Amino acid sequence: MNRLMTPRLEEAFKDFLLYFQDGKGTRMKDVNKEFLLGFIDFLRNDYRTPQGKPIASYTQRSYFGIFNSALNAAVQADVIPDNPVNRLTPQERIKAPESKREYLSIDEIRTLIATECSHEIVKRAFMFSCYCGLRLSDVYALKWKDLVRDGDIWRVGIVMKKTATPNYLPLSKQATAWMPERGEAADSDNVFARLPKGQYLNDLIKAWAKEAGLSKHVTFHTSRHTFATMLLTLGADLYTVSKLLGHANVKTTQIYGKIVDQKKDDAVSRIDKAFE
Repeated sequence: MNRLMTPRLEEAFKDFLLYFQDGKGTRMKDVNKEFLLGFIDFLRNDYRTPQGKPIASYTQRSYFGIFNSALNAAVQADVIPDNPVNRLTPQERIKAPESKREYLSIDEIRTLIATECSHEIVKRAFMFSCYCGLRLSDVYALKWKDLVRDGDIWRVGIVMKKTATPNYLPLSKQATAWMPERGEAADSDNVFARLPKGQYLNDLIKAWAKEAGLSKHVTFHTSRHTFATMLLTLGADLYTVSKLLGHANVKTTQIYGKIVDQKKDDAVSRIDKAFE
């Protein structure tokens, strides 16, 4: 192996090749699209842990990612001309598992509102995001100069931290009601000044949710999921919600549509249960 490969990548690559050796050995230049599809099929259907168990899709993706990194290193070392992984279609690749998107119902939002939080600024920031969908990184960065009054409506214009793209959205009266009083704050001051950071913030939110009697795993990001699900439940179309969330592709928003569809299914199933 070339010196540009780290020991971990070299070891992983050798291990992966052993899975496919047929007695004649497998050379790096023989790793083509057909080989990769066979490897993916092996991870999905045949690979077993020392305990004899199959591996989860997340682990499959991790293993394939190491293999992909080894191939990229081989390209950099001029061992192979290009990485055959780039020739796989999105449908052929190992997809990341969809994580559960925890959200709050309107009744649960009301319960949280009625429950005291140990840090008022945490409650304000969380509820603000429930009603506008801003990511935590954008809530931290939000400054008073980013807020513009347009008649009776407040609008916020920001460059989103995650995507580095601008987003302009109107704020509902519910959202603006949770903003702190500006007082003497300058345009360049943060709206949610002194908002705790890191795990400490989510620990505070967790304690608040527990005090409210909620059994869900609530983090700050739950507020964004709540905003999206609430809008769709109230009849907003997927495209509009996608734009309000600042998604580059409406496909990213479709997961929320699936959540709302499930809620509809659950609601209809109650009819059957009522007459059992």
